[in-house]
Amino acid sequence: MTRRTLTLTIFALLAFVSAACTGFKRPEIELENVEIGSLGLTGGTVLVNVRVTNPNPIGVRAEDLRYELFIRAPRDSANENAWQRMSSGTYNERIEVGARQSRTVQVPVDFRYSELGDAFRSVLRSGQISYRANGTVRVRAGGASREVPFRKTGSVMVLGGR
Repeated sequence: MTRRTLTLTIFALLAFVSAACTGFKRPEIELENVEIGSLGLTGGTVLVNVRVTNPNPIGVRAEDLRYELFIRAPRDSANENAWQRMSSGTYNERIEVGARQSRTVQVPVDFRYSELGDAFRSVLRSGQISYRANGTVRVRAGGASREVPFRKTGSVMVLGGR
């Protein structure tokens, strides 16, 4: 390879990397839904399905997913719109997402009935959980790192409902 060809190749590579870095789009983090994983005598596990969509021409790595999961207190409580924290934590497994691809990951979230109070009694009566989840996930691509927030409100039927 001639010196001129090598120089042009390096400039082309630098131009591509520069364009990729300046045109980097923030990946989308979406909570698709929440499912009941297991229920036991003292608590259980819910499975939070998180979708990471990468709109970029290079792959990304999502990690350090920090979350808080709340359930709505019953309407007949003193505070009609109160949310009670069900669980919070960090999911540390890496989530690799290819260029212009999406990936859904199930994040297991453990909880204890004793920490849910009135909200748990409401679930037993209605068979439905109204939930709110929010948090951040660190996304790395091309040497850069960004925190991407997420938030979702929804409901799921459990115990057959009434």
